[in-house]
Amino acid sequence: MLTVALSTSSGQFALVIGENNRILFDSSDYSDQDRELDDFLSAGLEHCKREVNEISNIIVDIGPGGTSRVRTGIAFANALAYSLGISVCPVSSMELAGIDAWSKYGLPVINTVKSIKGNAYIGLYHQGLCTIRYGNIHDIVPLLVNDFDQFVVVGFHREAIMNMPSLNNKTIVDSSMSFGNVKLMIEKTDWFAGKQSGFPVYAQPITEKTL
Repeated sequence: MLTVALSTSSGQFALVIGENNRILFDSSDYSDQDRELDDFLSAGLEHCKREVNEISNIIVDIGPGGTSRVRTGIAFANALAYSLGISVCPVSSMELAGIDAWSKYGLPVINTVKSIKGNAYIGLYHQGLCTIRYGNIHDIVPLLVNDFDQFVVVGFHREAIMNMPSLNNKTIVDSSMSFGNVKLMIEKTDWFAGKQSGFPVYAQPITEKTL
């Protein structure tokens, strides 16, 4: 049975289809990246020569990220799950990026997403756990990394964090990553299996009001 993974919080939508932790279709391979999610799903199923009723798992990135895009992607995932009578697995973009960077560096991961009025979403991923805060990076990042001598940075504020005077006693590794890799949702499907939710509870976007 198929797993469909949706990325909503990066610069554009991405949809990956896989089976048994193996990727069968990746929308990023298409030259036309302005397609909508239903176009990607149709193209993916056609590519795999499979039917929509063969989808047994849906994993969706619930942000934080661009609010409109995240909400649209989550609505698509929820509607697809409802139509198939299956559960949705919500995954934060902070967790996805954290797993990605942790697997490469084996260090705590600080990930940031730009927000309004000088604020940001700031996530700490460490040993399988993800903590997310909202506010000013200069106030929050030093608190999150207080117990660590070294960590990795991901996201919009990498350079700003590396240049913080309050962190000059830390070893900071620039991952050069802006977002996590949506393919990990397929490659580590079992990792996310326990996060599934279904009717009447579906995936909801992460916003400053939900933290």
